[in-house]
Amino acid sequence: MNRKNIGDDSPETAGEMTPSQVMKILAKHGTVVTEDEAEIILDFVSKMSKIAIDQYLRLGKKAFED
Repeated sequence: MNRKNIGDDSPETAGEMTPSQVMKILAKHGTVVTEDEAEIILDFVSKMSKIAIDQYLRLGKKAFED
């Protein structure tokens, strides 16, 4: 995987996390991951968030209310 901002703590766009940031957050909670694993986690979270937003927009807000 080849992300532009590997090892850089200042993301290119607001709200975008870097693998380094993921590694630090997880380490604070006792989980140690490699930079490659952090990239995989970021890719997964990105895909899941896109799916969630797509479903929300497609199904409408009422489908997600209690």
